[in-house]
Order: sequence, then C-alpha cells, then structure tokens
Amino acid sequence: MSRPIFKKKIKNGRVYFFYRLRHTQLRKPLDMYAKTETELKAKIKSKEYELDRGVTSDKAFFGDYLKKWLDAVHINGKKEGTVHNYYVCYDNHIKGSPVEKIRLKDLSALDLQDYYQSIIDTKGINVVKSIHKMVCPCLRYAFANQKILMDFTRAIKLPAPKEKDEDEVSRVLTRDEQEKFIKAIKGATYEVLFLTALNTGLRIGELLALTWDDLSFESKEISVSKQMTYTKDRTTKRYTNKITAPKTKAGTRVIPVPEFLIPRLKELRVKELEKKMRLQNKCADLNLVFSAKLGGYLAFSSVRTSLDTIIKENKIEHFKIHSLRHTYATRLFELGEQPKTVQALLGHSDIAMTMNVYTHVLKDISAISAGKMDTLHNELLCKAE
Repeated sequence: MSRPIFKKKIKNGRVYFFYRLRHTQLRKPLDMYAKTETELKAKIKSKEYELDRGVTSDKAFFGDYLKKWLDAVHINGKKEGTVHNYYVCYDNHIKGSPVEKIRLKDLSALDLQDYYQSIIDTKGINVVKSIHKMVCPCLRYAFANQKILMDFTRAIKLPAPKEKDEDEVSRVLTRDEQEKFIKAIKGATYEVLFLTALNTGLRIGELLALTWDDLSFESKEISVSKQMTYTKDRTTKRYTNKITAPKTKAGTRVIPVPEFLIPRLKELRVKELEKKMRLQNKCADLNLVFSAKLGGYLAFSSVRTSLDTIIKENKIEHFKIHSLRHTYATRLFELGEQPKTVQALLGHSDIAMTMNVYTHVLKDISAISAGKMDTLHNELLCKAE
C-alpha cells in the first residue's frame, strides 16, 4: 500500500497537513488537520476506528451527557427522594469536577480512578460510592448506544476507605456510651424521638413521617408505611418536605415497641394534644408523633443540631443519628436475635445486606460461641473422667 500524500493548508497563518475523511457514518466529509504527517495519520486511524464501530459522539462532554441521561433516562420510574439524591450528587460532585469537561469518547477508567482518589480523603467513601453508582449505568448506556468504544466500568476500582470512614459508617454505641447517652438526653427537646430511634431502629425519615395512627398502644407496635424526604423541586428550585412510600417492599413493616417506651409516647401524645388545643387553627393538623412547634414536619437539621449539641456537651465520641439504628440492631444480635428477624425489623430487602453491615458484630458473637463450646467440652471431659 502506497503512502498517502497529504495536502497542506494554511490556518491562522500556520501550515498544517490536511485530509478530508469520508465515511458511511458521516453525513458529510470531515476535514482533519495536524502539524505533522505522523500526527495526522494517527488521528485518521483513531477516527476511522471509532466510525467503524458506530461511535457517533464526538463533541459531547461527559458532564453534559450525564445530565441529559439523568433527565431523559435514569430518573424514569424512580421515587422522588431517589431522584433528588441523584441530582444533588450531580450538582455537588460532577459539575465543576475534573471529569465534567472531558469529551465522552475520550473518558477513560483512569480519569475516573484519579478523580475518585483525589476526593476520597475529603469527601469519604460514601460520596465516592454514590458518584460511582450514578456514573456506571450512564457509561453502560453510552456504550449500548454506540457513544463510546467500550464499557470500562468494571476496570474502575474504588479507593480503599480510610479507617475513620469505615468507623463513621458503622459507628455503634457501646453499652457504656448508650447508657451515657440516655442520661444525657433526659429532658431534651427530642428525648422521646432519640429513645424511639434507639429502641426501634427506625430511620430518621421514618420517624419524622410517623403519625399517631401508625402507633398502637394496645398491641405495642408501630406500623411503618412511609418516610419523609427533603427534596428540591427542579422547577421552583425550592426545598420541600415530601412523604413517600419506603424504597422497597421490605420497608413496609411492623415494629414492636418496648414496654418502657409506651408511657413516654403516651406522655408525648398528651403534650401534642394540649399544644393543638392551645394553638387551635395555628397548629398544622398533620397528626405527627414528632412535630415542629406549630405541628408541621420537623426539619432534619433541627434534629441533627440537637444531637450534635448533646454529644459535644456530654463529651461523647461523635456519631450520626443513623448510628442509633446500628446500635439497635447490634444490641439485638448481642441478645441472641436471629439475623432473619433483624433483617425484617430493619426493613432490609435482602438478608445479605444485613449480614454485610453487621459482619463485625456476628464475628464477635461467633467468638463468644466458640468460647461457650470450649466450656461445654471441658465440662463433658471432667464428667467423663
């Protein structure tokens, strides 16, 4: 094959090698330029490789493509809270990031790997996982629609989290810390809310959506059928409270309420009724168990601020409110409850999720069980002698 001869053209006062590429995938010929013949040959080869495989996206930036994919494809059929989380993730971690302005066709596993590594220390492993959970299906969609040459998502390895990241995710109060916390919240504004979280394992969104109709004092049970989410309206750009169904079917469940908690909840019920009588038409008629001053929905931030203040004033190692749920589950395991029961109480759709989250607890319990077998063996040995 003879060596192609390229023409030369002058652009902006500089001489470039020029080639007009024609291809069945192109609606019109594509003019290509380079400073050297070698560079132009490489460009032609790369472009023909893409066109031969149907790759048509040439100018789209990854950030723009991801946003369009979210709008047109990914949010379809998703719950409002889930949709909100995706857009928050995009706004906070894709817009303005190093990967936003990389051409979609040029994006590589290494680009994303480097980006993840650059934010792992400041943002934490959970943020990286959220980004990855959004990016991967987008790239698979792009590959299926011949916008990129290959699906390289499996080649991306999530950075190893720092120890403190793992601790923050699975932070469980020790028995001593739990005792100290219970004493610390005595008389606090959200005392009953914290006690309910600690002794039922309800998520904060489930607690804030709870109504008195969901609570049966007779059977000592709470029926969980909804959750509150704080979402941003994409049209008005305003944040609003939304009541939605649980994310999964398993999230709809019935939770037993400990005997000691019933009188506390009854006291709270009386206070709420008195408040309603006092405020009359100024009080929102939402029938909430845990409400704001005028009967409306409590803000996540108010509960979080109160918890942080209590922790700081009582010199307890920091934890998030979700740790009360982890602590509830851990105490159940320590008291001998079966994993399947814990799964049902937590509203996990898959037993594997329960087992993965509480691996450390089960490992400790297994060690205790081994110790009990040693004791039993020694007792039987003594009797045999």
